[in-house]
Amino acid sequence: MKISEFQTVDSLPCLYHPELDLLVISDIHLGLEGSMTSKGSYIPKFQLEDVLEDIGKAKEETGATRILVNGDLKNEFKKSYYSEKQEVKKFVSRMQKLFDEVILIKGNHDTFIDETVERKGLELQERHEENGILFTHGHKDIEDLESFEIVIIGHEHPALSLKDEIGVVEKVDCILHGEEDGTEVIVLPAFSSISNGTRINETPQRELLSPVLRKHFDVGELKAVAVSREAGLFDFPEIRKI
Repeated sequence: MKISEFQTVDSLPCLYHPELDLLVISDIHLGLEGSMTSKGSYIPKFQLEDVLEDIGKAKEETGATRILVNGDLKNEFKKSYYSEKQEVKKFVSRMQKLFDEVILIKGNHDTFIDETVERKGLELQERHEENGILFTHGHKDIEDLESFEIVIIGHEHPALSLKDEIGVVEKVDCILHGEEDGTEVIVLPAFSSISNGTRINETPQRELLSPVLRKHFDVGELKAVAVSREAGLFDFPEIRKI
C-alpha cells in the first residue's frame, strides 16, 4: 500500500521509501519489559529478538540498504539500566550488519545512551532531512514545518479503537497520514508490540502527546491505515468519520 512517497511493508508497523532506499521505524522502546517488571507487572524478555526478526523480514521484503529509527530506541527515560544498554548495543550491532547506513533520531526516552551509540560510530540526531522530507521524533514542536514537503514523526503511538458488531472493542495500531497547508504528515505507530498507544479516534486533539499534531494539523481530517502483524493492513477514511 502506498502512503505518499512511502510504501507499507507487509503487515509491519514501518514504511519504506524506494527512491531513498530507506526503511523507517519508530518507538522500539528496548527494555520496556524490565521497566514493566520493576513496576509490578512481570513481562518475560522477548521484545528485542522479535524486533530483530521483524526488521529482518522488512529487509528481506524491501532489499533496503538503509534504516532510520525515528526516536525512542530505548524505554526508560529517567535512567538507563545495564540490561537496557546491552540491548541497545546488540540492536545497533545487528543493524550495522544488516544495513549500509543506520540513522538514529533522538526521542524523549533516548537518555543516557549517547556514549553507547557513539562507541558504535553513530550519533543520536535531533532530526534528519532528505529530499524535502523531515524525520524527527515528534515530542518537540517544529518551527520550520512549512519548509518541508513531508514530515515523518513517531512519539504518539497512534492506534484506533474499533468496535465489532457485538460490541467488542479492540485497539489496533495505525499509521496516520494527511496534509495541511501544503505539508504532509505521516505518524508512525510504535514498532514495539507491547507499548501502549493513543486511541486517536477517541482522544481530544488538545490531549495528544505530540505538539506537532496538537498545533499544526486537524487530526480529524487525517486518514489512517490500521496495521496488525496478525491480521494485515486496513485502509480507513478520515478519523472524524470512524
